[in-house]
Amino acid sequence: MATFVVVTHASPLDASLRQRTVVALLTSNVYGSVLVVGSGVLEGYPLYEFSGDQGTHLGCGTTLAQGYDLGPIASVPLTCSGPMSDAIRGNAIDDWPALTSVGAPRAGRGVNAKLLGTVVRAGIGDQVTYAGHPLYLFDPPSRPFKPQGEDYVETVHPLAPWHGYWSLVSSSNGAPAQGPATLVTGVVSNGKTVLAVTRDVNVRPLAVTVYVMDGDRSTNPVCAGTCAREWIPLLTSGPPRVRSGVTVAAIGVIGRPGGIDQVTYDGKPLYLFAKERASLSSKVKLRVTGTAGNGEGSVAEGGATFSYIVLAGA
Repeated sequence: MATFVVVTHASPLDASLRQRTVVALLTSNVYGSVLVVGSGVLEGYPLYEFSGDQGTHLGCGTTLAQGYDLGPIASVPLTCSGPMSDAIRGNAIDDWPALTSVGAPRAGRGVNAKLLGTVVRAGIGDQVTYAGHPLYLFDPPSRPFKPQGEDYVETVHPLAPWHGYWSLVSSSNGAPAQGPATLVTGVVSNGKTVLAVTRDVNVRPLAVTVYVMDGDRSTNPVCAGTCAREWIPLLTSGPPRVRSGVTVAAIGVIGRPGGIDQVTYDGKPLYLFAKERASLSSKVKLRVTGTAGNGEGSVAEGGATFSYIVLAGA
């Protein structure tokens, strides 16, 4: 679980909870210019957005669930989000405490003030948004910059069952800032070797199965809106990286709205499944060589089918 600042209720540091929150910019060689907390006791903490939060649908809620913890405890009760005060006071029940503000949030240098806003959430307060994306906390600052929450997978049990993926937030437009995607081989539950992408990159790298959608071509991608909440476009900042077993010539990119690039395979856009299952080993550790591939054959809104890509000779 994430580690946060711990202060007593009587501490003057609690003043951080009674002030307008400042959102600042941090420039990284890997992720570009991303958002961090710019004031108070959480200054410098990376900020994240969640693929399950789209439009008025907020997938990161406050309902208690069980989720796998990378520490010594295999499964713990937790909520996806909660108030920022929990981060300051060390309450570990919240997986991703919300960044909140008393009054309108302020933009630090390089942050677009026009993209800042808030959304009122029961039990949380006024959560800060950027280009409409609610902002969350997960891990403290690190030097060199190594954000633990980047590309974090939380889909279904035994993982925290929030149905999605986490990413840093680009300061330019609020889009996911994910660095270059790394395409690898993965082994699904039936033993087949399939195309996968590395996730949980800064914690314990995991090969997560990727999918293509029937009838979806790079010249006319058709999965958007509700479809894109369950089937998350595989994005990349810069040219994708390719590991042994993956054909380099088959990998490409396509531009999407907002100036972001989606990875393609043989011209077909690639997606991640919001309900992808991971497995635990006998030692209660994530099996990092591949996920279940349980999205195979799933029918999306509109009747199109998603399939994984079996790699010949891998």
